[in-house]
Amino acid sequence: MMSRYYFIINPVNKTKANSLEIEIHSFFSNRKDDYQISFSNNSIHLKKLTIDAVKQNVDIIIACGGDGTISEIGQVLINTKIKLGIIPIGSGNGISGHFKIPNNFSKALEIIVKGSSKKMDVGKVDNRYFFSNIGFGIEVEFIRHYVQSNIHGFYGYMVSFFRSLFSYKSSFFQIKVENKNISIRPYILMISNTNKQGYGISLSPNAKTNDGILNLIYLKKSNIFNLFYLIILVLLRFSIKKKSNVKYMELREFKITSKNNYINLQIDGEFVFSPKNELVVSVIPDAINVLC
Repeated sequence: MMSRYYFIINPVNKTKANSLEIEIHSFFSNRKDDYQISFSNNSIHLKKLTIDAVKQNVDIIIACGGDGTISEIGQVLINTKIKLGIIPIGSGNGISGHFKIPNNFSKALEIIVKGSSKKMDVGKVDNRYFFSNIGFGIEVEFIRHYVQSNIHGFYGYMVSFFRSLFSYKSSFFQIKVENKNISIRPYILMISNTNKQGYGISLSPNAKTNDGILNLIYLKKSNIFNLFYLIILVLLRFSIKKKSNVKYMELREFKITSKNNYINLQIDGEFVFSPKNELVVSVIPDAINVLC
């Protein structure tokens, strides 16, 4: 039985995007499957292409990009029968890393046409879904610098990280879980659904996308030397879970409140400004089918 594939390519890296297009045409040249390739111009266009693909009743939509591309496309596919394929051509590629999808185009395409999929839990913050993680601490400042710098890849990550170390000012948050209230002023405050955050780095190595649980990680406000020490441990793939000023929680739903009149956050690597000072975070089990 023939399948209908719809590839949506985010051409931030034009070289990779053009190489992928050639590889797709070559891969399907001897197959009878129907496929279509579209290039997105921006996030709005990305969503429009996805909606158009859904209306065409395609079987599989393939997100070709990084975590942000997967997130934008996935927003439209929640609770549909359309499967999500992934070809990683982004910077960090945390979601594809979690599902062990290779960067090699041919091998990634083989996974897609094989058709084997897994149900994936999806997080929800206010009215938006997230697939890998959301953050409220220094990771937000890092994303803000990364977007402003327009420098992509690992070098851009490093430059943005060191800038954020000196510009970040921690805020007070209150987390309400059932009848408990937790007041924190964090350096890092991340809620993770996957066990990878990009470039193989992981703050939540035990996270699973099929357990109906989100992993909350926060690092209490500390001196910069201690922060450096913990970051080096993470980069070297050591666990920081048992460190005294690092806390882990497993949650299904909670409310987060800021003492400011707004909340800055990052959602799957995208900077987001919320005009509210209170947000509800929850998990939706088995919300999407991912080819892997």
